[in-house]
Formats: sequence, structure tokens, C-alpha cells
Amino acid sequence: MRNIQQYLVSQRAEMIALTEKLVNIDSPSTHLAGIKQVATVLSEKMQSLGMQIRQIDQGKPGMVLVGELAGVKDQAPVILSGHLDTVFPVGTAKARPFKVVGDKMLGPGVYDMKAGLVIGLFAIQALQRVSLLKRPLKMIIVSDEEKLHFDSRAAAIMAQEVTGGAYGLNLEGAAKCTQISTHQRGGMIIDITVHGKAAHSGIEPQKGRSAILELADKLPKLAALTDMTQGIHVNCGMISGGISENIIPDRAKVSLGVRFKNEKQRKDLLAKIIQITQEHLVLDTTTEVTVRTKIDSMEETKQVKQLFADLKQTAQRVNLLTLEAVGDSGASDAGIMVTNGVPCLDGIGVVGDGAHTDQEFAKVSSMIERASLLAEFIMEQEWVK
Repeated sequence: MRNIQQYLVSQRAEMIALTEKLVNIDSPSTHLAGIKQVATVLSEKMQSLGMQIRQIDQGKPGMVLVGELAGVKDQAPVILSGHLDTVFPVGTAKARPFKVVGDKMLGPGVYDMKAGLVIGLFAIQALQRVSLLKRPLKMIIVSDEEKLHFDSRAAAIMAQEVTGGAYGLNLEGAAKCTQISTHQRGGMIIDITVHGKAAHSGIEPQKGRSAILELADKLPKLAALTDMTQGIHVNCGMISGGISENIIPDRAKVSLGVRFKNEKQRKDLLAKIIQITQEHLVLDTTTEVTVRTKIDSMEETKQVKQLFADLKQTAQRVNLLTLEAVGDSGASDAGIMVTNGVPCLDGIGVVGDGAHTDQEFAKVSSMIERASLLAEFIMEQEWVK
């Protein structure tokens, strides 16, 4: 057992304690008070590690928290990334507070992804303890990942912050200790709004132009763009329209949840969606398309494959594990790094399951395993250009 692993074993209780503190703070993406409280806890831990802290205003509730450690001059930094927000409403932490049952930690956001942030911080701490951190390191934590950075500048800020990085490691969790994500789908939320003309449906219906009828004609065409064999899914998730049964509706709206595997698919899908909206069943109606938000797909580039191969070698040596590269149907900020030329691996964080449910859990034992792997890998990559 190397010094890094020995040290992290000695820090097990402290890792659990910090995880408990984070999990017991409600931090849904739009709850500024909770987000600030979690950011304060993380900032204090970062500062105790000697990191220089910046909190960047993202234009909506929350911030992008950046912690940096200076290293050898002219070396590109390692990028660690994650998010501090959860999907659970205020009051959930009180109703389901953090607890440990056997090898499982329970509580809202423990797997997605507060324990992952703890793993990253203690990996840094271990490297400093044994004086093995030479390359500069930057940790970027966003506060609205669960909302796909809707209507904020977080994605653009992150893209700027990761530029020039040597490689990235995203601290989201994994379902198995042997799995690492090398590719993920991206996503978009698209609003399609149809404008018609209102009229009394009993007295003069001929003067009306039904926005709902026009939208209804488009829905099956939009859903038909789904091709699960190619990783493409178009979900007509929310529909609204009309104000009364006896008024021809002059407005109708559908919000789409769109998933894709790569940037080409995204562009092709958007073009097809726009084409469908330009075809009209009901004359004299108009349709507008708004991409409310998007998150980049994480593509398995040559550089990503090499990064995984290097990590696999480290895992075999340190943990005697044979890692497998997997794809993730979800989306994460790892895609921002890959899109901006920084090879990245995802699922580096805690092992567990049940994200976004009351069955969410994370394995205590994986905290040491993953923090050791992370620290050992960063150490071995020190002088890789």
C-alpha cells in the first residue's frame, strides 16, 4: 500500500463528516441560500488546502466556484469538475438527513454528487500531504448543472476556465467501481410556440386559427425524430395552450427534451425540428423555435481514449481493478471540456446509484478507492504534456 492510500485510509472519518455536512444542506439549483451555504463549506475546505478561491457571478442564482493551486511554471493545469446543486426541494435534507447504513451513505445528493466533490478535495489533500503535486490544478464547481445551466452564463464561464487544461476529470458518480465514462449524450431543451388567431368558437369560428390544432399536427412528426439505435431521443415533455373551451386558441406551446450523441446529430436534429415547424396544416399560423438551453455531448475522441488507457493502467497497478469504458445516457459538464479541446473522463467520483430518487446511496468504501485512484493518476500524469 502506497503512502497516498495509507493517508486516505486515515482520513475516512473526515471524508464522511464533510459529506454529511454537504448533504444536510438543501441546495436545489434555484435555492440561493442553500447554494451559498454549500459553496462556503467547500470554499473553506479549499482554502485549508492552500487553494486560491474565486466565485464568479453566473447571472442567475448561484455561482461558479473556482479553486486553484499553482504548480510548476508553464505546465497546463489538471481540471477537476463537479456541481454542488441537487434536484431535491427545500426540506428534503431535514426529512431524509444523511446517515450511514453498513457500507452505504444515504441522503439527498450524496451520489449526485456531493460525495464526489469530497473525493476530489481529499485526493488533492493526499497529494499535498506526500508532496507529489507539481502540475497546477484547478477545481471548478458549478451550481446549476441539474438545470443544464438554463439562462445562466455557467457553461460559458466553464468553457473559458477549462481552456488550456492538460486534461479533465469530472467527479460524477459511477454505478460500478470498474466503470468510467468516456462518452455521454448531450441535451437541449427546445420551446416551440405556435401563434394563431383567437375567435369565439360558437359565433364566428371561421375567423379563428387554432394554434393547438397546428401544434397537434407537429407533435408526431417531432416524436418520430427519435432513433434510439443512434442515441437520439426527442421527448414532447410539456404542452400548454388555450384559455377556454369556447375560444379558438391563439397560442400553443410544447417544450422538447432532446438527447443526442454528438455535435453533428445536434445540428441535424435542430435543422429537422425547424423544418417541421415551417410546415403548416392551419393556414395563417406562425411558429417560433427557441433553444432554451443546451449541454454539449462528450465525444470519445482519440485523446479521451488515451486518457482512459492511462487511467486503466493506474487502476490495475493501484487497485488491481480492470476498468471498463462505458457510455452514459445522461449529460454532464464533461462535454464542455471535450468540446473545448480538453480530454476528459467522467464517473470518477463515488460508486452508488439511485440519483434523483429517495433511494439514492453512495458506498463508503468507494470514497477511499476512488480518491486513491484519482490522486495516483494525477501523480503519474505530472509530466505528460
